[in-house]
Amino acid sequence: MKKIIVVGIILLFLGSSVPALAKTQSSEHYKVYIGAGVYREHEGKIGYGWHMTVENDGDTTITVVRSYNETTLSGKVLFNSSFPPISLPPGGWTGCGGADFYPIARIYLTVVVGNMTYSKTGYMIGPFVLIVG
Repeated sequence: MKKIIVVGIILLFLGSSVPALAKTQSSEHYKVYIGAGVYREHEGKIGYGWHMTVENDGDTTITVVRSYNETTLSGKVLFNSSFPPISLPPGGWTGCGGADFYPIARIYLTVVVGNMTYSKTGYMIGPFVLIVG
């Protein structure tokens, strides 16, 4: 019994003198670009078409969902698209864009990353987009 206690005390002493291994904490860090034009790292207000891009600069995989809707000015749905969720690994990026040719339409661009939602609205006149909010 005494040997077990002595061995336990020695192990406790040695164990307390060994530095703990540092654990790297995961961090979600990403950039979301929603805007007019075709450049993925630009949040333009006026441009040819539109884009929604997410870049994962963190060290964890993130989940991204994108949706795009077009309506007439009176609210009639012209186009409604929701892209399936994707897992975006660290260092990765995903993007989509488009340019339609309706005479005039209201557009709604939405990106969901985890539990955060980012959205912008605007107008499309032919293939040209004006982001207003």
